[in-house]
Amino acid sequence: MFKKLTGKIFGKDTSKSSSDGFFLNVRCNECREQFHLFINKSWELMQNFENNGSVTYSLQKEIFGVGCKNRIQVKMQFDSGKNLKSRQIENGEFIEDKHPRQSNGP
Repeated sequence: MFKKLTGKIFGKDTSKSSSDGFFLNVRCNECREQFHLFINKSWELMQNFENNGSVTYSLQKEIFGVGCKNRIQVKMQFDSGKNLKSRQIENGEFIEDKHPRQSNGP
């Protein structure tokens, strides 16, 4: 158990599926600071109950830099299978992964 916990803390745990989350890479429009956040789909996505009884998911994230007062706002929409449908960003830009693993949408 300790080995597994240590692996998770130090990034050596390969047992976790890539479907459990994704990296959100963004850059501030003002100071150009870059942020690399891991989003865990299991507990960071909000459930949205639709009128037809289905469930979709969304993510709203505010990101603050160290020395900049700019606030980056990210909004993402996911389908019932937690696949990315759309994304929007204010006061920043998305940084594309240089090593794409699997496309989850736009």
